[in-house]
Amino acid sequence: MSSISLNVSRTQGLETAPSKQFLNDYDRMIFVLVNRSVLCTIIGLFGMASNFVNICVFIQQGLGSSINKSFFAMALSDLFRITTNHWMNVCSSPFIGHIDAPFVFVDIQYLTGGWPTACANRITLFITAYITVERCLCIALPLTIKKIITPGRTIFILIAIDVLNVLGLVPEYASTYFDWKYFPSKNRTLLTLAFRSSRPQMQGIAFTVHAILLVIALLTVTLFTSVLVLQLRHYSNWRHSTMRTINQKSGLTKRDQKTVKMVITIATVMVVCYAPAVVLSLVSAIVPDFSVAGSQVNLFHAMWSFGFLLGIVNASINIFIYYYMSSSYREAFNQIFQLVYRTKKKPTINK
Repeated sequence: MSSISLNVSRTQGLETAPSKQFLNDYDRMIFVLVNRSVLCTIIGLFGMASNFVNICVFIQQGLGSSINKSFFAMALSDLFRITTNHWMNVCSSPFIGHIDAPFVFVDIQYLTGGWPTACANRITLFITAYITVERCLCIALPLTIKKIITPGRTIFILIAIDVLNVLGLVPEYASTYFDWKYFPSKNRTLLTLAFRSSRPQMQGIAFTVHAILLVIALLTVTLFTSVLVLQLRHYSNWRHSTMRTINQKSGLTKRDQKTVKMVITIATVMVVCYAPAVVLSLVSAIVPDFSVAGSQVNLFHAMWSFGFLLGIVNASINIFIYYYMSSSYREAFNQIFQLVYRTKKKPTINK
């Protein structure tokens, strides 16, 4: 949530209440500089490359199955949110103000980086929720699951997830826009944020929708991941005595079990990485002092810098989970890089 409200106080002319803060300005700058400008940038660059590789691998594997379509969509969402987060990091740098640009960086990033990043975060979380639900149904209804969840319906659901989360941006973009403003201190007219008369009401709607969608998606992921763990343990306990019967009745092959384990790992990592951001979003909405305009603004920025960092970590490490837990991913990954290596090493013919 800080990703969509990080520097609004500046553009709205809000001032921090005169109250004792837990962190001073210097400590806040160190937290933001280290976590966002340094760590998020380094990890994010790797994440952009890894998600690009993921996209190539899933295309190599083929997008015929529902699970591959979902993983492919997740890689696209992660790549987008890392890119917009990088733009936010650039705009939030304490050194960016020295650049002679025709716009105010911290204002421009609000609509071009903040809300798009928040939207992509929700999309990734909802896609993960869909994957966990799908895997649960695969175990509970193995004989009819292919009729229930078809590749076509998966595409429809993924598009619906995108549309739902993009619609959540309408109140914010309907009340906020870019406009030129004269700054006497710089003796220049710069492009900055402007707000319509409906801004106070619309802002409340946008932030409420953002928090509700995050909580719904996270609870769904947590619930169905727990169900997957229980189901996997149930079949593992019976494996030695009635393996043949179970496999015939449930259709839970070794490949299915590996896929379930991989989904559990991905979902667990996501819950761990997203939980702090959800908590911070709720605290930001409930506690007035913990906000960009509150008396604990420095603590707000410092804590949210960790939220940004965990989000970037989550968007960047799936490649390791795929590679070590999916033999089909590993095979496609090796084929791609072997092809690249052979192309580079192709001998030239001397004439």
